[in-house]
Amino acid sequence: DTMDMQKNIRVNREHKDSLFRFIFSDKKALLSLYSAVNDSDYTDKESLEIYTMEDFVYMGMKNDVSFLIDWNLNLFEHQSTYNPNMPLRGFMYMAASFKKYVELNRLDLYSSKLIRIPVPRYFVFYNGKRPMEDEVLLRLTDQMEGTDVAEKSCTEFTAHMVNINEGHSPKMMERCPLLYEYSIFVGEIRKHAEAGMMLVDAIDTAVDECIKRGILADILRSNRAEVTDMLLKEYDEAFHIASEKEISFEEGRQMERANTEKERQRAEAEKSRAEKEKNKAQEEKKRADKEKQRADEMDVKIKILK
Repeated sequence: DTMDMQKNIRVNREHKDSLFRFIFSDKKALLSLYSAVNDSDYTDKESLEIYTMEDFVYMGMKNDVSFLIDWNLNLFEHQSTYNPNMPLRGFMYMAASFKKYVELNRLDLYSSKLIRIPVPRYFVFYNGKRPMEDEVLLRLTDQMEGTDVAEKSCTEFTAHMVNINEGHSPKMMERCPLLYEYSIFVGEIRKHAEAGMMLVDAIDTAVDECIKRGILADILRSNRAEVTDMLLKEYDEAFHIASEKEISFEEGRQMERANTEKERQRAEAEKSRAEKEKNKAQEEKKRADKEKQRADEMDVKIKILK
């Protein structure tokens, strides 16, 4: 079954996909992934309607896979670096998907009749280097400033982040063999890159090894050059800059903590300075009171002598 799905996958030469998007652009493959996420057994790929935003680019963001099935409007994203802003990104993607849904179905937003819409579901498949649990929920309200934002906000949007690194999310991997094989393949590339290989050599070695093991074998055998090209563009940043990004994120946290500590120290110093100024002012007042007292005593003595 996995072999059949792999044979149906072909490269769109006019559009440079990410490997994840490329693999799951095939309806049968995407249906397998959806069933794994949904814990269901959908088999009718014709019931799946693609809503991916081919040209939806905003501030360097690109939608991976969006599709409608069983009244669920699903948005699947792949991330090789941890990004806490995925709820906001997903919220924007989902708004674009709903706009497309309204336009395609010629729905009248100003109608007095209630428009029925699909349930939005947003999944982020993460295989970066930062340690993460199998599943994490990131909420849009987590990004909002202020107090009691969950109660005050007129909206909530949740990114369901799934760790697809090798050894994680076993149930989902078992239900979707392509996802499991993708995880192993990327893990092999990372292993060789971290061992000191140039990225192109790490990819080439991983391709050879995975073909021998039957991992994404048909895809890699039939589209080797295209897959390599995709990975070089996609993971050059991920493997050579991702660690810096992850470190930068942690450095940012450390800097934030350092800045907080500096602010605390500054506040303590300001408090100490204010206390000293207060004490100084009190001492000045005491001296002034004493001077005034002495002056008053002198006036009294002068009046007595007169």
